[in-house]
Amino acid sequence: MTIGDFLVVYERNHVVFLKNRLGTSRRLHTYVGQLAAIELEALTKMQVLEWFHAIGQAKGGNAANQALQQLHSMYVKAEEWELFTGKNPAHRIKKFPKHSRERFIQSNELPWLLKSLADEHPRTEIFFLCLLLTGARRDEARTMQWKDLDLDRALWHKPTTKTGVPHTIPLPAQLVTRLRQLPRINEWVFPSSPNSLNGMRAGLWSGTAVEHAWQKIRRRVGLNDVRIHDLRRTAASWLSIHGSNLQVIQSMLNHRSLSSTQVYARLSLAPVALALNDQCERMLGPVPTNPPLQQTPQWSPSRGEEREQWPG
Repeated sequence: MTIGDFLVVYERNHVVFLKNRLGTSRRLHTYVGQLAAIELEALTKMQVLEWFHAIGQAKGGNAANQALQQLHSMYVKAEEWELFTGKNPAHRIKKFPKHSRERFIQSNELPWLLKSLADEHPRTEIFFLCLLLTGARRDEARTMQWKDLDLDRALWHKPTTKTGVPHTIPLPAQLVTRLRQLPRINEWVFPSSPNSLNGMRAGLWSGTAVEHAWQKIRRRVGLNDVRIHDLRRTAASWLSIHGSNLQVIQSMLNHRSLSSTQVYARLSLAPVALALNDQCERMLGPVPTNPPLQQTPQWSPSRGEEREQWPG
């Protein structure tokens, strides 16, 4: 059996059940697929080393580390399924050092980002404000349903998260006001745009469409190096800079522990709610005393009169 033959078996009996099966399948075909012609039993550690370092030079250390981990996992399954005997050729290969990303929105950049968001469709603007103000992951917000929200109590109940446990987080008052303005087209808070030409019903906003929207938003104001996940990092960084303790930040981000040696402690939601509302006012300004009722604005691809004056 070649590695290519086993890839078919591995995808059909293992990858298909993974939460991130599409991303895993894409990486397997992109990287492990390079070894497809080699017999499963014939792959040597030296071949793996040369393959691993070639990926590192072409795509970077993180991509190479992920590819190596997937190759290692494949061989573990091959041995478990009695399709391979011998030593795992991907075992005990030193990975590239992992550099943690530290990029987040600075105070002088935030007004420009907010201007760019204001030029978008309300759904798009509120979606990215949700990431910025609550530290949510992209797909947590993308799959948010109306039944998950308790707007009267300003709470968002996430039924599933990356950590595998449900998570409830307070919503800042200004974000609640904005969410109330969104039309309830279907069960999704942030649905896809309905196709008026063929009458298709709006569905779930796709990850690809979200990424495309973000690229347009960041390019407009010269923040080309800011990724969507950096909005989550911005929420945590601003809390830390302005004095919130690490346990509040941990509770907001739904991390299991403050460090690998510290016991996980779940806090009440009150200090998280206070911190997020304070941060929301720092970012967006104070809540108006008597906010006027607003109707959801109509879609306009070029709202905002100052675009031509923005950087980038």
